Formats: sequence, C-alpha cells, structure tokens
Amino acid sequence: MNAPSCRFCLAPLTHTFINLGLSPISNAYPKPEQLSQPEAMHPLHAYVCAQCFLVQIEEFTPPEVLFSDYTYFSSYSESWLAHCQAYSVEMIARYGLGPQSQVIVVASNDGYLFQYFAQADIPVLGIEPAANVAAVAQARG
Repeated sequence: MNAPSCRFCLAPLTHTFINLGLSPISNAYPKPEQLSQPEAMHPLHAYVCAQCFLVQIEEFTPPEVLFSDYTYFSSYSESWLAHCQAYSVEMIARYGLGPQSQVIVVASNDGYLFQYFAQADIPVLGIEPAANVAAVAQARG
C-alpha cells in the first residue's frame, strides 16, 4: 500500500501525528428511526507532513455529510463568549484595528467571534460551511 500524499506539497505522509482509530462524526445525533442501525464510523488518523509540517487526515468525510445539518452553535457557551469578547478587545488594541481594517473568521460558526469586532465598527467576514449555522450568523449581520 502506498503512503498517502500531503494535500499541500504532495510529499508522502509517513509520520503519524495521532491516530484515534475509527470515530463517529461529532454532533451527529441519530434520529429515532436510525437507532437500530450501526453508526457510521470514519478514520481519525492525522499525519504531519515531514516537508511542510501541515497536519492533515488522509481520509475525510464529504462536506455535505459533515455540514448538512450541523448542530453545534458556539454561542451556546457563555464562558466561550466571554473568552471571545476578551480576545477581540485584546486584538483590537494590539493591532490597532478600526473601521479601515477587516477581520476574517474561518469556521465562523454562528458569528460568536466576529460579533465583537462588528460591535467595534470593524468590518467582518465569516466563512462557514454549514448553511444552517451560517444563516444564524447572517441574521446577526
């Protein structure tokens, strides 16, 4: 069997970062009619590329499976929101961010982080693959 290749530099992936074996998709809650069926398991074996140091998994679940009905909303955690608010205050001060800046949040979920930058009149752009969660962020502006 050939070693998998790095998604970035195409070097062979030969160094395991961590191998957690087979795992179910996080936050994938079976519906009552699915309870008698086996849960789908996916390999969670992360490699680190010896050339470019990108950590990645060899096999992956299609995005439409992961993000079609995403159930985790970051804003449900009050302690996480408090951390994000403190972080935004620190970043605004450290980097002198203002209306001339732009904050881009990858995996922005429901806008949990960028809401604090937007409140400071800093333009924001959230990138979120889960349509249902992104809709909540868009409704927040």
